[in-house]
Amino acid sequence: MDNRGQNIDLKRLVNTLRRVTTAVQILPFIYSSLYIAVLLLYNHASDNTLLVLDSLFYVSPVVIISFLLLSRVLRLCCWHKTACVVPAIPQAVNMIDYFVISFEDVYASAFNYMILAMVLLLLVAAYKVFFK
Repeated sequence: MDNRGQNIDLKRLVNTLRRVTTAVQILPFIYSSLYIAVLLLYNHASDNTLLVLDSLFYVSPVVIISFLLLSRVLRLCCWHKTACVVPAIPQAVNMIDYFVISFEDVYASAFNYMILAMVLLLLVAAYKVFFK
């Protein structure tokens, strides 16, 4: 009877680990896709809408680091880690714009290239993680 209870507990733990691994594997891709979609709305949305979107979809570096740590603990591939870092690209571009080089003259095209790079990087990472 005791052995049977241990088997049930072990099966429950394995199922939980599978669900957690699946969630950790998929969430960065879902979030990055939503984040890119929101960035595409930035050119067309009102200031109030942008304020709400910024509040909802701001990506803290702590969240990115947490995704990377979970990816490492679960021994996921480097393409998964790439998907985890995709939301940091706009922050990096913003930091470069603020501290290094001003993008005032070419901000719109730099913004479009940034979104294109994010989309391509996310698509390649998704292909490598889910289809290869």
